[in-house]
Amino acid sequence: MLAFSLQFFSELDPADFIIVGAISIFTIVSIILFVAIVLSRLYHIRQAVHFEKNSETINNLLLEILFNDKNYVDLMEDKKLLRLFSIPQFRAQLMESVINLHQNYEGEYAESLRKFYVESQLMADSFVKLRNKNWEIKCKGIKELTEMNIKRAYVHLVELSKSNHPILKINALNGCIKINGPQGIIHLAKHKFTIDLWTQLNIIDALKKTSLLDTQNIELLLESKNNSVISLGLKIIHTFKLFEKQSFVEALLQHKHARQIQQEAENLLINFNSYGKEIN
Repeated sequence: MLAFSLQFFSELDPADFIIVGAISIFTIVSIILFVAIVLSRLYHIRQAVHFEKNSETINNLLLEILFNDKNYVDLMEDKKLLRLFSIPQFRAQLMESVINLHQNYEGEYAESLRKFYVESQLMADSFVKLRNKNWEIKCKGIKELTEMNIKRAYVHLVELSKSNHPILKINALNGCIKINGPQGIIHLAKHKFTIDLWTQLNIIDALKKTSLLDTQNIELLLESKNNSVISLGLKIIHTFKLFEKQSFVEALLQHKHARQIQQEAENLLINFNSYGKEIN
C-alpha cells in the first residue's frame, strides 16, 4: 500500500501533485476536526450528567447540614461522599452552592455553612485561588473568602490591592472593607500606586454597605504622600459627613499640596460650614 502510494505520487506532475496534496491535507484536517467535535460533545454531555448527579448529592448534603445539625465529620462517614470530596469538579460545584446559600441565609444557618466551609477545606481551596495567575480566579477566591468573613484573608487582600489590574484591585479593596469595615482601607495611607477616580468611587460605594461605626484613623489617609489617597480620604469625609475630622482637613491646608487637593479640601470645609449654619 505504501509502495503504491509512493509510486502514485511520483508519477504526478507538479500541478496535480499540489492539487492532490491540498485535497489530502483538507481531508485529514476535516477528519481531525470532526473527531475533536465529537469528543468535545461527548465530554460536555458527560460533564452535564455529572453535574445533575452532583446537584442532587449536594442538595441532600446541605439539607443535612442546615436542618439536621450534621457536621463535616458526620458526613465523611459516608465513603461515597468521601470519594466525591476528592474530585475537583464536585468541590467546585459544592463551593458555588455553599456560597450562594450563605448569601441568602443569616443567623444559625449562615454559621453552620461557614463552619462547614472551614472544616471541609473549601476555605483552603479559596486561598489556593488567590495564588492563581488568572485574575478572574483570584477574584473568585476573594468573593468566597469575604462572603465567609475569613479574617486571616485580609493580609492577602491587602497585597492583591496593589495589583495593576483594575478589576482585581477593586475586588481586593472591596474585600478588605467587607472584612474590616472602614478600617479595611487604612493601609492605603502607605499605598504607592495611583487610585483612579473609578476605584475611589467603588471604595465609597463599598463603605456605604457597612455600618460605618468605626471611622477611627480614617484621617490617616490625609497624611499620605500619595495625592490620590488624600483625595479619597477627603471624599470619604465629605460623603459620610464626618464632621469630627474637620480639624484634620484644616491641618491638611497648612501644608503645601497639589492644587487639586487644596481645592478639594477648601470645598469640603465650605460645605461643612454651610451645613453647620443650616443646622443652627
